[in-house]
Amino acid sequence: MALSMKRAIDVFNLHKDIIEDYKCFVNSFINIKNERIRSVVESEMNQGKFWPEPLIQFNPSFEHGTSIQTLCDKRMLHPELAYIFQGFALFRHQVEAITKGGEGQDYVVTSGTGSGKSLIFLATIFDYLLKNKTANGVHAVIVYPMNALINSQSEEIKKFKDNYEKVTGKQFPITYAQYTGQEGKDARERIKNELPNIILTNYMMLELILTRSQEYIIRNSIYDHLKYLVFDELHTYRGRQGSDVALLIRRIKAQAQQKISCIGTSATMVSGGNISEQKAKVAEVASKVFGTSFQKEQIINETLVRCFDYASTPPTADQLKQVLQTSINPDSDEEALRKCPLAIWLENTIALLESDGMLFRNKPMQVSAIVAKLSTDSGFDEAFCEKGLRQLLLWITNINKKRAEEQKSTYLPYKIHNFISQTGTVYVSLDTDEKKIITLDPANHRGHGDEKIPLYSVVFSRISGHEFLCVNKNYDKEILTPREFREIADEDEESITSGYLIPGSDVWDIETDPELLPEAWGKFDATGTYKPSKDYRHRLPQKIYYNNKGKFSDTQKLECEGLFMPAKLLFDPTSGTIYDTKTSEGTKLTRLGSEGRSTSTTILSFSVLKHLAKYGFGFADQKLLSFTDNRQDAALQSGHFNDLIKVVQLRSAIYYALLANKELTRANLDHAIFEALSLSQEEYAQHPSTFPSGIRDNEKALKDLVMFRALYDLRRGWRVILPNLEQCALLEIDYKNLKENCESDESW
Repeated sequence: MALSMKRAIDVFNLHKDIIEDYKCFVNSFINIKNERIRSVVESEMNQGKFWPEPLIQFNPSFEHGTSIQTLCDKRMLHPELAYIFQGFALFRHQVEAITKGGEGQDYVVTSGTGSGKSLIFLATIFDYLLKNKTANGVHAVIVYPMNALINSQSEEIKKFKDNYEKVTGKQFPITYAQYTGQEGKDARERIKNELPNIILTNYMMLELILTRSQEYIIRNSIYDHLKYLVFDELHTYRGRQGSDVALLIRRIKAQAQQKISCIGTSATMVSGGNISEQKAKVAEVASKVFGTSFQKEQIINETLVRCFDYASTPPTADQLKQVLQTSINPDSDEEALRKCPLAIWLENTIALLESDGMLFRNKPMQVSAIVAKLSTDSGFDEAFCEKGLRQLLLWITNINKKRAEEQKSTYLPYKIHNFISQTGTVYVSLDTDEKKIITLDPANHRGHGDEKIPLYSVVFSRISGHEFLCVNKNYDKEILTPREFREIADEDEESITSGYLIPGSDVWDIETDPELLPEAWGKFDATGTYKPSKDYRHRLPQKIYYNNKGKFSDTQKLECEGLFMPAKLLFDPTSGTIYDTKTSEGTKLTRLGSEGRSTSTTILSFSVLKHLAKYGFGFADQKLLSFTDNRQDAALQSGHFNDLIKVVQLRSAIYYALLANKELTRANLDHAIFEALSLSQEEYAQHPSTFPSGIRDNEKALKDLVMFRALYDLRRGWRVILPNLEQCALLEIDYKNLKENCESDESW
């Protein structure tokens, strides 16, 4: 998750509220009966095990170069580029890269976010197309790792096109199209017939273009006309995917009718060593990917400058103390910010590094690390330093908001990054509670040799919270081996049985608790003794003895004892719950949490939108951007989010309906919810009406729908992550006059 500063708000409070929402959601599913395990889990979660302290990343200022107009005046670029990129001032690294592109050289640009990498290769390609006006044909292919980036780039090119046509009154002389799995048949046929100058695609679709017979027109045009092959976000192509891309590029080059210029961009390829060593490493990677020898001179790095007033040395401790003691006013003016010692310290100590007279961006840091450094440099305690730092960042935000409105460059804009992981699994040893090893780090053992102790993944009963250890019972070796929750041994392996170990000697006893078992599993004889059915005998909870090394016995007593239940679980002895054979294991038992990727994304997205409203963002600004891997994931995520919103909206309406009516019955439920929703016809009716009978028909249709959905929502077990209101003890359902009817002795 990344939060960018666009408005003058305290982003740290916003971030805290979002994470608290998510923690509350995850904690609501954690039901652990064992006190020692629960204590370890709570401690780990409070220390940020699954949502560690966020990182703050500063985006430094880039050194300015000349303008597009100047390059056009010098005849380095085609004159009409000045109309396409009117008003754009170039950074120094952009000028350097565009110059190399104009000379026909291959190059790789490694610069940070907001450094204009896309403009570089677009200017290079546009310049070539304008100078070599030819008939339609694919002269450039730009490859992106995600379709979302392709959609975004298409919009950017459209802005350049509109700008050119507005300024010149002429038609844009360059054609382009995106060719991905998103386009329909008609769009693809149009692209084949028109053969645009530039195609934006992903590497998988480019592979299909080169291999599928129906794309032969585009393929032939690429082989005949291609001049530029661009790979954006070059760092994403590594391992097997990198090999696939490298071979794909070589296939194109082998069939091409002219020399192809290769261009790569990346924000994260450079790390470690001095500037020369960094460039040499990137050149080595680029050479492998593109199949062309890259030299260090072909690697273009960003050139950074300071944005605050800096003398020859950083601010002294006394200067920092004075600022912190004065109490920073976030509403102070821009000139004061430029001269503020704390702002100068932040830029030169945290945001930037200097080496050999050159400036480099520093790595993202945790706020606590920045505060600790400020405390060391100023001599003040960390709490005081954190307060001053947050006031400074709010001051920077206020100034940047004004500069953005004036379309000026901003001072040290920053983002907060929070990595959020799934709550995962608890792993324990087979010791008794006092000696039990408990960890949330994936591991299958502790120690070595004779001291090696196996660790087992734990799942918990959704009803009772009792722990179930995932084991395989190996009868040949008489040992319990660890298994993962979803792994079940093949039925053909007769010597191995997958199941669950339930620690404890007092969980369930066949002598005293047989009436809890399903009726089909057995019956009582004339003497009152329970006789299990032959078909279900193996399904009964079985007494088992074991030690911490995993050795087990069904008869011989060892250090520990418990119950063994074979998977799939049909009966939960810890709660007396009986399950249908079709019920999934995940509905009966859960790992530490129940949140998956879709759920996490939905909850975080909803929280972001909710708190944007809370912090004063207008309705149009209450939005966020989320990336997914492909269209199917995007569709599933959208459906997941919409489903949650509809359920929450319905339950909220039930809540407000109860407030207004005190009690709801089947007779007034639909009308009460309808009133609570308070929707206009335009929001729910396909054909809004002004005629009385039409209005009533629309209202009746909505009432029928909400009535059905309100009752349907009360089903149990169908939403693991969104249990109904009655299951959450937020709604009480009763039968009308039940108490009076039961107390009527005469009637009975």
